[in-house]
Amino acid sequence: MFGKVIKFSSAVFLLVLVSACTPARECPPYCASDEELLTQAGAVRLTPEQVRTHVSGYTEDWIHGGAFYHADGELEVKWRKVRYRAKWTLSDDGRICYQLKNWQQRCHFYMRHEGEVLMLDEGKNIGARNLYAGNRLYALGRMESVLERKK
Repeated sequence: MFGKVIKFSSAVFLLVLVSACTPARECPPYCASDEELLTQAGAVRLTPEQVRTHVSGYTEDWIHGGAFYHADGELEVKWRKVRYRAKWTLSDDGRICYQLKNWQQRCHFYMRHEGEVLMLDEGKNIGARNLYAGNRLYALGRMESVLERKK
């Protein structure tokens, strides 16, 4: 038992030591948002029409699941093996918003940079997401080769 406590204490000490040595992001008095940084790098935010074309009728692959955007505003989500249904709305500034049962409202938007469409979720750049024609939620997590990736 005492050996486990020593090992755990050593691991915590090492984590604290490593985090103390990691330089903090310094940008006083203001840190630029991911959108601002991407804009400075030449990225352009998609218009509402471009967003609708980008997602309608496609399944978007997320880190722990994905979403299928019906053209009529219906949304099907698979998140950590749980299925949800909701409505998605598109704002005048190109943000997609939705609220799943027991979730807070979520919003994201897209920016095009160097030929890729990047998703910014709650303002944070989470990168390009794979899109597949049709509702492919059942296949998420399987090999991509069986799906048709949107070019």
